[in-house]
Amino acid sequence: MPIMVYLKEMFQRKAARRSLSTWRWARCSAIIMCVLFIVSGCGKNIPAIDPALLQNKQSVLLITEPNLPDTTKSLISKTLSSWKDKEFIANEWLPDVTSLSEEQVNKIHSVAYDYIIVAGNGLNQQVLPYIGTTPDKKWILLDNAIDRTETPVSATNLEWKRSGAEFMRSQWGEWVKQQQAMGKAIEWITASANPIPSEWAPSEEAEYISLSDAEGWYPQFQNQVKQHAPDWIAVYSPLEANVLQRMKNLQVPVMNMAATSVALKWDTVLNGILDQMKNKRWTPGIQNYTDQEITINKPQ
Repeated sequence: MPIMVYLKEMFQRKAARRSLSTWRWARCSAIIMCVLFIVSGCGKNIPAIDPALLQNKQSVLLITEPNLPDTTKSLISKTLSSWKDKEFIANEWLPDVTSLSEEQVNKIHSVAYDYIIVAGNGLNQQVLPYIGTTPDKKWILLDNAIDRTETPVSATNLEWKRSGAEFMRSQWGEWVKQQQAMGKAIEWITASANPIPSEWAPSEEAEYISLSDAEGWYPQFQNQVKQHAPDWIAVYSPLEANVLQRMKNLQVPVMNMAATSVALKWDTVLNGILDQMKNKRWTPGIQNYTDQEITINKPQ
C-alpha cells in the first residue's frame, strides 16, 4: 500500500474514534443532567419531616364503652386519623368494651403506649388496678356519668376527669333555695352512701328523709308522705322505674334530681387531650369537667 494512502486511513480512524468518544461523553452527560433534574424536582414536592418531630412521636390507646352514638364514633375515628396524619401520633382504638379481656390487659402491659385514654365510669373502675403496675404510661380517665362516690387517687400517672363532688349541689342548689324561700316542704329520698346536703335538709328535719337502701323502706316512706303532706318529693339517688311509677299514686309532684346526666363534648375533650400531649401539659390528679367539656341534662 502506498505510504500516502496508509497515512490517510490512519488519520480517518483516529478522527472516527474521537467522534465516537465525544458522542458517548455527551450522552452520559445528558443522562446525568436528567437524573439531577428529576431528583431536584422531587425534592421540591416532598416536604422534609422535622427530625425533632420524629423523635417526639407519641402513641395512644383509646378504650371506650359500648352504646356510643354513631355520630360520636365517626367523630372519634376522624379525630384519631387526624392525629396520625397531621400530628404523627400513632393510635389504636378499642371500641365497645364492656369488660377488659386477658388479651387486652396483656396489650396494656406489653405495648409501649405513651398515653392510655379510657372513657366510661364502668371501665374506669376496672382499669384502676392496672394503673399502678404501668408507671411508664400516662392514663387519662373520662367519666361519662355523674359519680356520687369519691374514689381516692394516689397514682402519680393518672389524670381523672370527673363531674366533681359538688356537682349535684351546684346544679340543684338554686332550685332548693327557691322552694325553701317559698316555704315549700320537701320529702327526700336518697341512699345511705349519698347524704342530702345539710343546708337542704337540716338534722332537725331528718324525719323528712327516707333511705331507699333500707329494708322495707317504701311503706314507711308512704306513711311519711301522708303525714307530712309535702309540696315536693325529691329523689336524690337513683330509683328503679317501677318505684318511680308507684310514687305517682301519692299525688305529690316528684322532682327526680337523680335523673340528671352528663354527656361528653367529644370534640372539645379530645382537643384538650391533644393540647396536653403536644405541649406537655398532662397533669396527674382529679380534674373537674368545665362547662365547655360536658352537656348537662336536667329534669324540669
